[in-house]
Amino acid sequence: MSFPAPAPTRAELADRAAALGDMLATDQLQVMRDTIRDLVDRGAGDNALKSGELAQDFILPTSDGAPLRLYGKLSHGPVVLIFFRGGWCPFCETYLRGLQRELPRIRELGTELIAISPQLPDGSLQTRIDHGLNFPLVADAGLRTTDQYGLVYQVPPALLRVYAQIGIELDMLNGGAGRNRLPLAATYVIDSDRRIARAEINDDYTQRYDPSEIIVSLAKLKP
Repeated sequence: MSFPAPAPTRAELADRAAALGDMLATDQLQVMRDTIRDLVDRGAGDNALKSGELAQDFILPTSDGAPLRLYGKLSHGPVVLIFFRGGWCPFCETYLRGLQRELPRIRELGTELIAISPQLPDGSLQTRIDHGLNFPLVADAGLRTTDQYGLVYQVPPALLRVYAQIGIELDMLNGGAGRNRLPLAATYVIDSDRRIARAEINDDYTQRYDPSEIIVSLAKLKP
């Protein structure tokens, strides 16, 4: 089966980042940039699960309310597991759309694509509808699974205030347990033996592991 050339998701993310200056006040933009810089400077993702380690199992509800178990999916083949902040994040929605464009190639390689965020199931369902996503979004209420992967960080008060100013209320989106915490953006390519074949952690949430690179990683897995 042939597929069109990969869509330039990385370029789209760069365009999103460049457009922030036209959407936010200067002080709001500075708070966001300072938060990213702090995450990068202190190596927020240094303790995250890495390549070669065993993926942590979970059973979490999908946007349709059905339970999804990671190890159950891995019994049928590899899994690409995406951690994202939520459908409210413009960089996340851009990335999710990029993944959707590559979904035929991912499935052609016998792989399941799963995306996990702390947003409540109703929010995940709306994200799927809004962006025409045909892969499961699972809800990690309280970020317990995300914490097992070493990806949770505390949102600083200054950024929480900026979010509130622009209508992003994490306690409403994620429930009370997730009101001041978010996941780092991360992509895991997990082989059917439950080992992580590739781990890409982005302390800077404006950058992601390009979907076309996911295809390359999957192609390297042993049949």
